[in-house]
Amino acid sequence: MLLVGEGSSRTKKNINAFLSIEDRDVQAIASYPLIKSISSICHGKGFPKAGDVDTLLKLPSLQKDGQLDRQLLSSISSICNGKGFPKAGDVDTLLKLPSLQKDGQLDRQLLSSISSMMSSRGFPKAGDVDTLLKLPSLQKDGQLDRQLLSSISSICNGKGFPKAGDVDTLLKLPSLQKDGQLDRQLLSSISSICHGKGFPKAGDVDTLLKLPSLQKDGQLDRQLLSSISSICHGKGFPKAGDVDTLLKLPSLQKDGQLDRQLLSSISSMMSSRGFPKAGDVDTLLKLPSLQKDGQLDRQLLRSISSICNGKGFPKAGDVDTLLKLPSLQKDGQLDRQLLSSISSMMSSRGFPKAGDVDTLLKLPSLQKDGQLDRQLLSSISSMMSSRGFPKAGDVDTLLKLPSLQKDGQLDRQLLSSISSICNGKGFPKAGDVDTLLKLPSLQKDGQLDRQLLSSISSICNGKGFPKAGDVDTLLKLPSLQKDGQLDRQC
Repeated sequence: MLLVGEGSSRTKKNINAFLSIEDRDVQAIASYPLIKSISSICHGKGFPKAGDVDTLLKLPSLQKDGQLDRQLLSSISSICNGKGFPKAGDVDTLLKLPSLQKDGQLDRQLLSSISSMMSSRGFPKAGDVDTLLKLPSLQKDGQLDRQLLSSISSICNGKGFPKAGDVDTLLKLPSLQKDGQLDRQLLSSISSICHGKGFPKAGDVDTLLKLPSLQKDGQLDRQLLSSISSICHGKGFPKAGDVDTLLKLPSLQKDGQLDRQLLSSISSMMSSRGFPKAGDVDTLLKLPSLQKDGQLDRQLLRSISSICNGKGFPKAGDVDTLLKLPSLQKDGQLDRQLLSSISSMMSSRGFPKAGDVDTLLKLPSLQKDGQLDRQLLSSISSMMSSRGFPKAGDVDTLLKLPSLQKDGQLDRQLLSSISSICNGKGFPKAGDVDTLLKLPSLQKDGQLDRQLLSSISSICNGKGFPKAGDVDTLLKLPSLQKDGQLDRQC
């Protein structure tokens, strides 16, 4: 979500200009923390009326637990990008389509795929949705194959629903088959390259997969293809010459062979940006601040590439400034553990401001015995992975949750389990934490069974809180029982 002053210089100018306009309707809209979704819907339409904004955000079908469901709004704003505010009836009709329901509730994964294909195209017809989801080529074992749908929706992002024949042709391409079945790993790479570009030509797919520079021991080198597909995400198929030039750069070689670890870092920074210039690669890898004992410091490069994922190569000054921040030093040297936590939170977000780093690391709630508590910071950075720095108040609220306390102190073992579940999801709601920790199926002798919680948190790593019913169902599976009790060693 963009706030005042955030984003690129052009974005800052546009957003700040919008927020400073002296108009009651505009200021009413600007007061919402949902301006990105609103601006998407109104792209090219001019400023909306405050009443229209209120009506949309208060639609009963967009509410969850008494609050606006931002995930749903995001899907709707994608569909309505540049189309203006939707009618309540159209929103209701889409969200209640029988083909988009699962276990009596809206299937958000399906909605995400639909909104991707229909981005900027308006609401689809119910019949078209049904036809797409029932395509024979998208079925597996009598059910919709969601992994295939995800790949197709990426290719058709903003293109509308595909024709059945186009889907069939792609999925049956001989070059995408392995052992008589569709090679899903290859399809994933192709769909990344063709994101928003529509279906590729069979000849283009064949040409790419047979490039001599992408072969190893007579077979396609999938690791290399993955790096190339990241660089070319949404760019379409690369030219053979561009692939060869990159993979043969002298600065990417080690002991006479391509250094795949370096290529991985380069492809991360250049994700969706196309091939870098040879000179830019050389300049980056020779930055004095990224050297150690006369050689490239790969650990530092990985942290920098995480921060700059999809942002392109960083400026030398920005790298130097970050790595020399006084708050990131320990005993006169860069504290790599701290840098790792910072790079996790700032993954794909670009370099943080020095003041923001200092503020985070000096939060009173993250101190122990007068020093930064690194274990706490690690848990915080896990939850905030790729989400930027948290607000001080949110950190305090989380660490003071009654359900996370033991003997008057923060229970770090519990926090570790919760941070695993919420990896990249942001801070959890107090109610969700309480509900999980009080589940009857997670109790033993009247207390929380920490061993079970650890197993559940591992299963749900980065997935968010599980439903109580799902936990119960898992723990009561007959195959997991022994002598009438749960077999914990399974």
